[in-house]
Amino acid sequence: MKYLALDVGTKRTGIAYLDDVIGVPVPLDTFTHGRQEELVTHVMEIVHARKIDEVIVGLPLLPSGEPGAQAKISSAVGTALQSHGVRVTFSDERYTTPRNSAHKHAISTKNLDGDAAAACSILSQKVDI
Repeated sequence: MKYLALDVGTKRTGIAYLDDVIGVPVPLDTFTHGRQEELVTHVMEIVHARKIDEVIVGLPLLPSGEPGAQAKISSAVGTALQSHGVRVTFSDERYTTPRNSAHKHAISTKNLDGDAAAACSILSQKVDI
């Protein structure tokens, strides 16, 4: 199966791709957008071009587990994709944002595209790879 994960933001959305034959999440370019319709159109282009079977939309739930304002925006994007016939699942994305670590083998997040990295984390959580 081929998966696409979205770390939806109000202006930037991280995107990652996974083909379970290969089994490695790949960050795609983070998409900068103004309106939800722009994002949905862009994602649909990727869905068609890569023959995506499922889109996983990260839900940034509050620490309590309840949906906040941003989770509602992410849900709306997922619902819009579903209206185009895309199979969409939602995944709790709390704690997927990359953070610097003091561990001696840690990779610095200084030059990392955090949005795309978060989308890779969403894929890793949701898909058994």
